[in-house]
Amino acid sequence: MARSAALPRRPGMGRARGPSRRAGAALVALLLAAPACGDDEQPPPPEEEEPPPVEGGCKLGYLGEEGADIRMEVIALGSSDAARPVSDGDGLDIIMPPQGGRVLFLGVRATNLGACGVQLSGSLRDPESGRVMSESRTVNLKPTGDGWGASVDADISTFANVGVCPNNWSGRNIFDEDYEVVVQVKDREGRMAKEVRQVRPACNEPEFEVECRCICKHGYILGEACE
Repeated sequence: MARSAALPRRPGMGRARGPSRRAGAALVALLLAAPACGDDEQPPPPEEEEPPPVEGGCKLGYLGEEGADIRMEVIALGSSDAARPVSDGDGLDIIMPPQGGRVLFLGVRATNLGACGVQLSGSLRDPESGRVMSESRTVNLKPTGDGWGASVDADISTFANVGVCPNNWSGRNIFDEDYEVVVQVKDREGRMAKEVRQVRPACNEPEFEVECRCICKHGYILGEACE
């Protein structure tokens, strides 16, 4: 029987298939192993946290001498919109604020503390009854160029807004009587200073004097007509 003639071998056939199969098998193994490698990867290290920003973005720095005792002076905003120092026996203007009623704007000049994040407290005390009206807030003291910082005349938010009228708390008139004011500061390290003054509040805004004397008198009833 005659043998059939062998077909000619095409280029790329025959033994060339062996390496291709091995390469394919290697690729499949690599793909199967990929998830396992991903599971072994360590998470990237956390980014370093930046220190918390200073409250309100304040960067005013330190006033006076670090480590020295805090020194302070009591100031008050008057009817002329200018602040002045408060000494024993001084009159203190009773002011109508944007929120209504009547307040004392009690502020501070201070040194030897950080200007930022100062807790300011102010109060008016009736020495006869011991009753107190007070208010506190956190303020930034504006440097005055001499190592001191102070509440700002043009910014009532830097003063303690001590609500004193309508007078439903004191056994006397608020105006033309002797009272006691207490002003205290506490810095971010918890150090404190306090000053006390004997004062005499007064209705010194001429355009609002009638209403002031009405709502600040002893026995005022809320809603009472002021004439």
